[in-house]
Amino acid sequence: MPRRITITAHPDTRKRVVQHLRDQPGIASVTLHPGASLGSDDDVLSIDLTNNAALDVTRSLDALGVLEAGSVTVSEPSVVISSGDARPLDEEGNEAIWEEIGSLMRRESNLSVNYLLLMMLSGAVAATGLVTDTLHIVIGAMLIAPGFAPLLHIAFGTLGHRPGVKAGIKSTCAGYLLLAVGAALGMALAIVLHGSTVSDLPSLHWVAYWSKVEATGVATSLLAGIAGGVITSSRQTVLATGVMIALALVPSMALVGMGLGSGHFGLALDGMTRWLVEAFCVLSAGGITLAAKKRLLHRRRRVGPT
Repeated sequence: MPRRITITAHPDTRKRVVQHLRDQPGIASVTLHPGASLGSDDDVLSIDLTNNAALDVTRSLDALGVLEAGSVTVSEPSVVISSGDARPLDEEGNEAIWEEIGSLMRRESNLSVNYLLLMMLSGAVAATGLVTDTLHIVIGAMLIAPGFAPLLHIAFGTLGHRPGVKAGIKSTCAGYLLLAVGAALGMALAIVLHGSTVSDLPSLHWVAYWSKVEATGVATSLLAGIAGGVITSSRQTVLATGVMIALALVPSMALVGMGLGSGHFGLALDGMTRWLVEAFCVLSAGGITLAAKKRLLHRRRRVGPT
């Protein structure tokens, strides 16, 4: 995954950046547009480089203060063809730049009509699967819900970007509240169509399964939290659906809505307990994963929005 970093900065700052680039491996090309910034005499510098080199260059830009005083844009060309040594391109990794991680989570979890609708629909589908005791329908609901990113966004925010904590909490609360509402509505429809009664709910196999907290479930959720942190920091968000299947965030919150909607308040309490355990696993395991990557790979002195 080659990158293009475009920097707009004062000529003196640009000269310092170029000096740092001289011995940097993995750079395919550097293009300078002197005084090209409208409204100022700032230069525009465009760098095509490997993913691995992009991590080193952004660390240098951070140390030089360019991320605070200048303007930096990161994009991804389809392909970079270099006449020089091709090995850096062939051997590049897929680690996201630190600011990219925040951008990805904002895109996946910030409050929007689509995000809220998907969470609500996920709850309705999960309730249908729980009422009919059909596992694959509940799994389908887990695949629908974009429910992992808002929790991880909270953990990311604690690592230096405080607005991310607030945004993650808002998205988590609003999204999972609507998931519970959708589950209550889906339960009512499924009971009518399936011919069940609310008294049957506690005896159903998958309802009982996702309303309990067991050591194996906690261990699985911790591993899923680590996997989610790795997936997000490598920009492979399509794989986050697998994390949602390993976690019980969707069915447990669906049980909260179903329990409240049916008058089974003990079921709602059990569902909320399971959900809180799952959320803790994501926050702790996912947060520790991001913290380790920040310290070992990114080593940034500032963390903020792009």
